[in-house]
Amino acid sequence: MSEAGYFRHDMNARNDPKIRALIKKYKMEGYGRFWVIIEMMRETTGYKIKEKRYIYEALAEQMQCSAEELKKFIKDCIEEFELFTQEDGFFYSESLIQRMTVLENIRLSRQRGAYSMHEKAGHTITKDPYKPQD
Repeated sequence: MSEAGYFRHDMNARNDPKIRALIKKYKMEGYGRFWVIIEMMRETTGYKIKEKRYIYEALAEQMQCSAEELKKFIKDCIEEFELFTQEDGFFYSESLIQRMTVLENIRLSRQRGAYSMHEKAGHTITKDPYKPQD
């Protein structure tokens, strides 16, 4: 499974009461916008999107709407539907961050296990990727 193309999400997310309220107000177009934003968050460092005019313009272009329309949608996702959190000049999905933390921990555990296995097998490893380097 490609790391760049993967993140977990519930197969029945559309049934979450917050998502149902979003769909009621914005129809399936809003549901699509929500997932586009989540995918974009997934692509960013820290899984957060900066609240900058140029960011809204870029997002709006991808969603084929105006920046003002998108700002209203995101504001509703924060204030009305409580799907995003707004903090320190960013907005983000706490659920996405939690899911990605679990995924990152699994990935790190597997990497450490592989490193340990190679080390025990006597393979030469020039540096421990889990120790700070000088």
